[in-house]
Amino acid sequence: MLDNNFLLATLLIAVLLSLYYIFVIRRKDDMDELSGKHFLKGFGFLAENNIAKALDEFSSVIIENNDNLEIYASLGSLFRKNGDYAKAVHIHESTLSNSKLTKSLRKYVLFELVKDYKAWGQFDNAKYYLEELIKTDKSPVLIKFFAEIHFMQENYADAEKYYHRYEKSSGKDYSDWRAYCNVKTAQKEENVKQKIKLLEKAIKIHPSLRIAQVELIDSYFKAGHTEKGLSAVNEFIEKDMTSSYDDLVKMRGYYYDYSDVKSFDELIMKKVSSKSDNPFYTVFLSDYFIKKDDPEKAREVIRDFVEKHKPYKSILKRYSRIKLDKVLINTFINDPEYICDKCKTSYNDYYTVCANCKSLETIKPL
Repeated sequence: MLDNNFLLATLLIAVLLSLYYIFVIRRKDDMDELSGKHFLKGFGFLAENNIAKALDEFSSVIIENNDNLEIYASLGSLFRKNGDYAKAVHIHESTLSNSKLTKSLRKYVLFELVKDYKAWGQFDNAKYYLEELIKTDKSPVLIKFFAEIHFMQENYADAEKYYHRYEKSSGKDYSDWRAYCNVKTAQKEENVKQKIKLLEKAIKIHPSLRIAQVELIDSYFKAGHTEKGLSAVNEFIEKDMTSSYDDLVKMRGYYYDYSDVKSFDELIMKKVSSKSDNPFYTVFLSDYFIKKDDPEKAREVIRDFVEKHKPYKSILKRYSRIKLDKVLINTFINDPEYICDKCKTSYNDYYTVCANCKSLETIKPL
């Protein structure tokens, strides 16, 4: 997925090309001196990578030559991409009130206002313009926007309903987000029995949702359902839901408190022996051997993993510490260990939702 900076640059180039055509080629003889100055100053700021001031200058050109609403509306979208939501809203709402507005451009501007207010965090205004837009546009993506806005407002029950509607209208699978709505509701639930019902429902909707399984395991033990809890821990390992070293420390803690911790260690050994490509089992096992005062065995399991799979950053960091190699430690110590499969944003820690592209459980070891 393209990042925001690339999208901003692409939009800016599109507007600049349109400006160049309209104000330099098509209207070269008619361009007034003031517009020309704004136009040149805009390019000057652009050359200095001062996007905010460049946008201000280009908007002055368009406002003074207000015969092209399409470019004016596009400029509002650029302001939003640059984080200036007030200016984006001002441009789009002023465009909406223009008597020359066509039906197709009105739809575009309404949708841009939805995105303006959503990005700004003014969700009621975003829903207002969605309601206006949906009167004439039945596109499934609008239902998805309703779902996302309700989710951001923590109206998880309504968000789940809209995600379900979006699935039916678009034919796309959003069971992970429907399940996640139940997880978020469960996290706010104080009654442990009700919490378990919500989490079991989430897993029924989307069995591979890691966060649902993690929350359910914890809830089982809190409710005194030890056998269910241990069974869920085993399932977590068997289904390869582990996404961090801390996951395994937490799961081992349940065995320590409620069962035989040796059984858990053996479970991880079997996982490593099965040639799992998940690096965290190997990291955990190497740590196990370090605690057993067997650093050579710890290095061996890491070397075996790297030979069969790729050298994940978590593996390299662990190996450098075992070797006590300062060069290796300094090389890898600050490197991120995770990357989002969708937008390629890197992270030092695991997160359920990518902060950049907002995708669910797409962050993987790097």
